Amino acid sequence: MSREKTSKNRTAIGFAIALLMSMQAQAQSKKPVPPPPPAAQSGPTQITTVKPVTGNDKVDITDLENKYWAPKDTDFSVVQNRTFSKDHKWSIAPSWGRPINDAHSEGNIYGVTANYFWSERMGAQFTYLKADLENNDATNDLAVYGSGVQPDHGKFTSYIGIGYNIVPFYAKMSFWGKKIIYFDLAFTPTIGLTGYDQVMEGGNNGKSALTYGLDISQFYFFSRWLALRVDLKNQWHVEEIVKYRGTTAPNIKGAKVTDKNIHDTMFLVGAMFYF
Repeated sequence: MSREKTSKNRTAIGFAIALLMSMQAQAQSKKPVPPPPPAAQSGPTQITTVKPVTGNDKVDITDLENKYWAPKDTDFSVVQNRTFSKDHKWSIAPSWGRPINDAHSEGNIYGVTANYFWSERMGAQFTYLKADLENNDATNDLAVYGSGVQPDHGKFTSYIGIGYNIVPFYAKMSFWGKKIIYFDLAFTPTIGLTGYDQVMEGGNNGKSALTYGLDISQFYFFSRWLALRVDLKNQWHVEEIVKYRGTTAPNIKGAKVTDKNIHDTMFLVGAMFYF
């Protein structure tokens, strides 16, 4: 009996040992394999910190601004081919207009202007004007209600002069969205002689005076040989004013009253022909 119990005990212990060893083997097979160690680096390790981007962070564009505002290595200019050229051309422009600021007279002014442009920006001009003026309403009212009395004044009759054209602006504009019109804007200092009448009862006396001025002109091109010319002329001279009527000294008719600075402003429109 004792031998059978000992045999059974040995069998049970062997079975238990075999079961334990089997469970241990299974546990080792399921254990994860650790990763291999990192390779050795030749230099020091550099750690980069990435800053998170949030809604309040701003992009630094200082370098971009410095490059934008830096002086350029080369000067650039925009060149536009002109549709209508004045370079080395003559022009002639008959014109008609009216005085704007004459206190005593109104009427028509006729003229002709000749130009020569040796470049698109520079040129010379010659102008002749002839005036057909009469008393305006204010002067006539004074004559009627003042027993024939008129103010002592002079009346513009003519002008001849030369000028130096400076044309800084050349542009184009749309007309009713259907046509492109090209135009120049010119400034012209002038010098010349103004003819005027010393107005006197019974007959006027013609005089002339040195005149300087400044013309502002626009040329609206329709073709290479035709343009519309618009002039605003400003001219200054000194007139000798005499008595309109008088019979006793010192107020004798024709006696000098004063020297008066006169500013004539005229608006003229004309056709400009190029050749």
